[in-house]
Amino acid sequence: MKILTVCGMGSGSSLILKMNVEEVLSGLGKDAEVDACDIGSVAGHQVDLLISTKEFGDQLEEFTADKILVSNVVDKSDIEQQLKDYLAK
Repeated sequence: MKILTVCGMGSGSSLILKMNVEEVLSGLGKDAEVDACDIGSVAGHQVDLLISTKEFGDQLEEFTADKILVSNVVDKSDIEQQLKDYLAK
């Protein structure tokens, strides 16, 4: 599975989100390739899942990949619950 974490500049919150997603996936015993980028570079990536904050939800609608939108990039419990729900599909 390929996951892309997304923020406005690609160097702040997307990297924090990437590290937290990797940690949560590891705790769940799941393996995925996780990368981070800025909102303007999303189109250049082929991924299964986009993870970002709710503020970028409208800008990510055009992409066909599944999406998880979090309120806070450091809230691991929210990230974990949303990933569990996604993986249960």
